[in-house]
Amino acid sequence: EKNRDSTEAILSAVLAKIEPGTTLCSHSLLTKVGEMLDEHDAGRAILRSAVRMKVPVYVPAFTDSELGLDFAIHNRRLRMAGQRPFAFDPFLDLEDFAARVREHETLGIFTIGGGVPRNWAQQVAPFLEITANRLGTGEPIRRYRYAVRICPEPEHWGGLSGCSYSEGVSWGKFVPESDGGRHVEVHSDATIAWPIIVRAVIERLEARPMGARRA
Repeated sequence: EKNRDSTEAILSAVLAKIEPGTTLCSHSLLTKVGEMLDEHDAGRAILRSAVRMKVPVYVPAFTDSELGLDFAIHNRRLRMAGQRPFAFDPFLDLEDFAARVREHETLGIFTIGGGVPRNWAQQVAPFLEITANRLGTGEPIRRYRYAVRICPEPEHWGGLSGCSYSEGVSWGKFVPESDGGRHVEVHSDATIAWPIIVRAVIERLEARPMGARRA
């Protein structure tokens, strides 16, 4: 509970520096949180590292989170004080992600778990394709050629988390294996598989010559 209160205090401090009425989205808000953590030298933090490495963090179901609740309460507090609340537009996240995807012909995706975050990241391919077909924008065709997924959810329950890559191919999200696509699905809990993968990557990086490691 103390951690939650601390999180709310950080978010309130971040929002206090933004002009009321500003339209935000998850990646713009979390970037500002990361910048504050870095400014105050808050120690190890995912959002701080993301800002330093210029990696955007998207939260597709932002209202279904502690930060989302804190954001909503902050807006209520502004209304009660007669001030303009912040607007939140999740489509700014979608457009930002799509813009980044457009820049690359070859795409890969590494997914842990399932649900909304997984599908949100995958559906950028049909989003660009549908936009091109309906609006005549000449959008490039972008599909994930390489894909790795760690998730224990089986396919036979019919849930979104268990959706296989072969089904994703039928939606135009992935390059078919017949066209060179390479997909691997690891049916395991992330707490088992992820540490092993991280350890293996670290060992390979440590084994490389220093020049190659920097590259």
